[in-house]
Amino acid sequence: MKRDFTWSELLCWRLIGLVCLVGFAVEVDLLIEHYLWPIAANELAVRQMESPAWSQALQTLTALHASLPMTLLSLVLMSAVVLIGPLLWARHEAPTPSQAAGRSRSSKRSLLALAGVFVLVATSTGCRPFDTPEFEEIDTSETGFLIPLEGATDKQVAFESESYLAERKVAAKRVQVPHRWVQTGRMYNMGQWMDTVRLIKVDRSPVTREWTADSSSGTKTANEAIWIESKDSVGFSVGFNCTAFIEEDDTARFLYMYRSRSLADMMDSEVRARIQSVAAETAAKYDLDELRSRKQEMVDDVRKDVIAFFKERGITVTTIGMFGGFTYQNPKIQEAIDETFVAQQKKVINMALFDAQQKENERIELEAEGQANMARTIAEGEADAIMKIAQATREAQSDPLFVQLKQFEVERDRIEKWNGEYPSYLLQMDSGSQSPSLMLQLPAQTASVLGPPSN
Repeated sequence: MKRDFTWSELLCWRLIGLVCLVGFAVEVDLLIEHYLWPIAANELAVRQMESPAWSQALQTLTALHASLPMTLLSLVLMSAVVLIGPLLWARHEAPTPSQAAGRSRSSKRSLLALAGVFVLVATSTGCRPFDTPEFEEIDTSETGFLIPLEGATDKQVAFESESYLAERKVAAKRVQVPHRWVQTGRMYNMGQWMDTVRLIKVDRSPVTREWTADSSSGTKTANEAIWIESKDSVGFSVGFNCTAFIEEDDTARFLYMYRSRSLADMMDSEVRARIQSVAAETAAKYDLDELRSRKQEMVDDVRKDVIAFFKERGITVTTIGMFGGFTYQNPKIQEAIDETFVAQQKKVINMALFDAQQKENERIELEAEGQANMARTIAEGEADAIMKIAQATREAQSDPLFVQLKQFEVERDRIEKWNGEYPSYLLQMDSGSQSPSLMLQLPAQTASVLGPPSN
């Protein structure tokens, strides 16, 4: 014979069904959260750099994953309304006298059971913190490595910045980092969101460092000069500057060698230490006096060693130079060097003045000798000309035509130079005599009275 269930019995059975439904929802959530979601999230996170479709799929799946607890909670609440709602509605109907006594005894127990179910539902589903999406950007001067933290660790992708930007003409790349829920307590909502992948960015930008003893210069205000010692145990410091960057093809090697350290940190630590080591080895070969003339050799040794050493570690060193001179640990050494230099400069100046005066004296001597030679040459030329004229005259005196020609020339010059007046004196020369034998004073006459003299 079929027996009708009482209101309390129906409520208990439906509460049991609701509890089973809650347990099923919790198991589904745990299965998705701890098994299915990490696998899917890792795969999509790694592939999101391949194409926009994979990135869109990751964002869509992340949104669905974030809404999963609320979806399960909504299903449980709807099931509770469907299972418990009709019973509660029938409870508010007017009871018959025969039903009033039975319902009054079980009402308290039923309400307590119903309250316990709602507490179980509230604490089992939908009470975790919201999974806030996390995005990171890779700049144009950076190379990113997306490494899965769970599952197959060999699935990692290097973000080829140069080729990617050349093809797609974008300034940066945004990468989403998915999370999964890790329960850390007994209750369902006790836990935290943890990353399933890790994005490591390597900055390839050039970095320049200047290590000096002066606080007013250099990259930092502290004394970062390279302190070394010569062969004769004289301590001193030198300033060095260095510029380096990371090539695209060397980013994986740099990340493998130095983990998450930046290039600037490596410049201030390992690169500086290597420069100091090589410079100290070169300085220890020579005494201080000789070492001052071998600065270029020191710089060449540092360049040859440091550039090759760090190239194997993913760092490309482009510039290494020394500047600022030697700064001695004992200030008196610098004072002595300065005094010696001043004395040497004075000696150089005096030698220069002496050489200049000597050159001036030589110039004056050469000039005087040249003028004497020139005068001697002119005198010799004139003497030679006179001798030749005299010789020609002596040779011509025996020729009557030459004598007559000279008389004509003299008479011509006399006529051209005559001013119209007669001479005041008359000199008579005897033949064969070289002195006058008679000198007469003539009376003054003018050209208007006598006219020009006749030939």
